[in-house]
Amino acid sequence: MKLTRKEQQISQLVLKKAFELGKEINAKALIIYAEACPKIESIEEEKEKFDVYLVAKSKKIFKKAEKRVHKVLLVPDIPLTRMGQIKIAMMMAVSQNLLKKGDRVVCLSGIPRFGFADTLVVLEVGKEFEMLTSDKIINFTKEIDPKVFEEIVKIATEIGAEGREGKPVGTAFVIDPLGELNNKTKQMVLNPFKGYKEEEKNILNPALKETVKEFAQLDGAFIVRGDGVVKTAGAFIKSDIIPEELPQGWGARHVSSAAITYRTKAVAITVSQSTGDVRIFKGGYPIMEIEKPTKTKK
Repeated sequence: MKLTRKEQQISQLVLKKAFELGKEINAKALIIYAEACPKIESIEEEKEKFDVYLVAKSKKIFKKAEKRVHKVLLVPDIPLTRMGQIKIAMMMAVSQNLLKKGDRVVCLSGIPRFGFADTLVVLEVGKEFEMLTSDKIINFTKEIDPKVFEEIVKIATEIGAEGREGKPVGTAFVIDPLGELNNKTKQMVLNPFKGYKEEEKNILNPALKETVKEFAQLDGAFIVRGDGVVKTAGAFIKSDIIPEELPQGWGARHVSSAAITYRTKAVAITVSQSTGDVRIFKGGYPIMEIEKPTKTKK
C-alpha cells in the first residue's frame, strides 16, 4: 500500500520524536517495527546514542537491516495488535539478555498493512502491567536456550492466530529444563514423539513445525526440554498446589500451567482456544499476555 504524503510526514515525525524522547529519558534502547518505519537507513545514524533493535516479520528485511542496527528480532508473520507487537519484541529482547529489569525502552509501532508508524510507547522493564512484570523477569529463561523459548512463543502465536484448518486450537507448551516433570505428568494418548531421534524432534528443527501444529489439537500439553527436544505431546499435568489470586474463569490448561510453574523451574506457554491469546507463565503466574487482534470488517 502506497503511503500518502501526510502518512509519510506522520511516520517521519513519530520516528524523530522517538529518537528525541530516547535521548531525554536516557533510554537503554529503541525498539522499532520495521514495517512501520519509513526508512531503515535513517535508524542507523542513531546507533551511537542508544541501542536500536529492529523488529522484522520477513527474512528479507532481517538480512537488509542486520548490519544497520544493534540487533534484528525476527517475529512471526501474523496479525498482532500494536501492543502485541511491542510485547513479543520486549519478551525476545529480555530472553536474549538485551534488556534487564529497570531499563527504559522507547517502542515505535504501527499497523503493518498501513505501513507507517503511529504508536509511541515508553516502558520500564519490570514495571508494566502484563509486560514481563515483577522479579520473575530476572533470568526467567536462565536454564533454557533462548532460541528454544522464542521458537515456542512464535509457534504458539501462530497457532493462536491461525488455528488449524480454520478451527480455533488451544494448547500448552511446558519447558522443563531440569527434568522436574518426569513424575508430574501422565500420558492421555500414546506419545507421538517416542522412538524418534533427538535431532528429528527438536523444536528448532524447521521440519517439525507443522507436526507440532498438528499435534496441538490433542488434549494435554507438550513437554519440552530446555535444549528444545520435545519429550511428548498430549500430556496431562498433575499438580494439586494452585497459586492464590489467579483470575477467575480460567480453564484447566491455564490453571495447570500456573500450578506446575509454581512448583518447579518450568516455563509454560499457553494458547487459549476461545480467544487465541498467548500467555507465558513463570513462578505460578502469567508474566506476559499477547492478545490476538480482533477482526475488523472491510
